[in-house]
Amino acid sequence: MKNLKLRDWLPFTLYMLMGAGLLLYFRFSGMMEQFDIQALSDWIRQQGAFGMLLYILAYTIRPLVFFPASLLTVFGGYTYGPWVGTLLDVVGAGTGSLLSFWIARLLGRRGIEKIIGTGKLTILDERIATNGFFVVLTVRLIPLFPFDAISYASGLSKIKFRQFALASYLGIIPGAFVYNNIGASLRDPFSWQFFFAIFLYLFFFIVGFFAQRKLRKKQNIEHM
Repeated sequence: MKNLKLRDWLPFTLYMLMGAGLLLYFRFSGMMEQFDIQALSDWIRQQGAFGMLLYILAYTIRPLVFFPASLLTVFGGYTYGPWVGTLLDVVGAGTGSLLSFWIARLLGRRGIEKIIGTGKLTILDERIATNGFFVVLTVRLIPLFPFDAISYASGLSKIKFRQFALASYLGIIPGAFVYNNIGASLRDPFSWQFFFAIFLYLFFFIVGFFAQRKLRKKQNIEHM
């Protein structure tokens, strides 16, 4: 802890503000009433298995339109609860990451740089090239890394498809469970489930925060 600098806490602060803002926005903005999210949620659940397929499909094609994954995940938790919502998110988000992976291999580096920018690819290139499976698994677990950029960068790297697929599906699980709990807690704000979701949110970030620092430190040592 004593080695932490003020700038090291900036991601944590931004992450906390984003989470608090998300909760407050859904709770007090009237967005749910304005867009009738309750009706949409009820309609999807009434469709049974077909509604689940629609939700998975929306999550699969989400990277193509860059719709925020966190919002869709929270909606999944609100609609299906923390357990079923997490399962559907893992299937949808995992399949969407595979789609991004193959798009990157199809379009090549220049095409992807136009989509997500050069900077993000440069940051992730070296890490994925070093130890593909472990790095993809780690960055999936760390909420500070952009989800779609990881998929596109992996598609341009030498990582094998099987390694990427397994690391992605496994790495998605914790984050999906956290955000689905947040979504489920919105049905009864300030209940025990609400505070449990906040605890998971904090725990998830803190573990990821220090894992990122360790990964960065290890990479710096290897480059010396």
